Amino acid sequence: MAFSLPATVIIFVVLFVSVAAESPSSSRKTTYAKASFVPPAAPTLVSPLKPIKSSAGWPSAVNHPSRGQQQIVNGYGTYRAVSTSTSLFAKKKKGGDPVAKKAKIQVKLLETVPNIGQNGDIIFVSSAVFQNQLKLSNKARLVSAEEMIKLEQEKEEQEQEMKEMAIKTKSLLDEAMLENLGGEDQCEDNGDICGVALSMKRKAGPEGNLFGGVNPKMVMEALKEKYPEGSWDGKQVKLAEVKDVEGKDVKKKDIKHIGEYTLSVSLGSGVDVTFILSISAE
Repeated sequence: MAFSLPATVIIFVVLFVSVAAESPSSSRKTTYAKASFVPPAAPTLVSPLKPIKSSAGWPSAVNHPSRGQQQIVNGYGTYRAVSTSTSLFAKKKKGGDPVAKKAKIQVKLLETVPNIGQNGDIIFVSSAVFQNQLKLSNKARLVSAEEMIKLEQEKEEQEQEMKEMAIKTKSLLDEAMLENLGGEDQCEDNGDICGVALSMKRKAGPEGNLFGGVNPKMVMEALKEKYPEGSWDGKQVKLAEVKDVEGKDVKKKDIKHIGEYTLSVSLGSGVDVTFILSISAE
């Protein structure tokens, strides 16, 4: 008796055999298609964004309105845009640029600073000294070139006034010496210094030794009292020389004996006056 298979079974067997014949073997190599390169997107220049409020109600720090510069946004973060402005069109600072000399800047001291200068002095200091020591404590300010020109003019005017006052003071003492001229024995050999311009009385012993002596400060105070019209103030005015009748310089020590002394006072501006000081017992 012959056995016959259904047609559907026969079709399934034929398909299975054909698929098995077409399946790749283990020795066949797999090939892949080469992919094309896709370039990344270029950074985009954007204007500042409007402030985005966070949950707390405050603008985002990145998009805060105070960040007025443009930003470049890319895949790695947010960066400031490079400024295209130059110093050529920059607005000049008021007062001009400070005066500089050999990596130092010129400043005017607003108060006395130890080891640096006195109040009102115009000096050169390093930028570090000015920034870290003087500027922070408001002890000095920068001086511009324009201001220096004005200060130089004022300085010249002051020096001229000081010189005129020094000449006037010298004339006062010269006239006083001529009025007090008491004889040829009071004049030096060259005849330049004659007469007494200043007289002082002090307590003294029987031999003419002074009690306490006379120092340069006392002499300057006596000159100021005797000649109030003269110019005796200022650090440029100082007692330069004190000599006794024998010509010995006694300036380093106080005057200890009565007698006459030849004094020289520097009045500043290259003007000196030499006169005779007479010290007598009270």
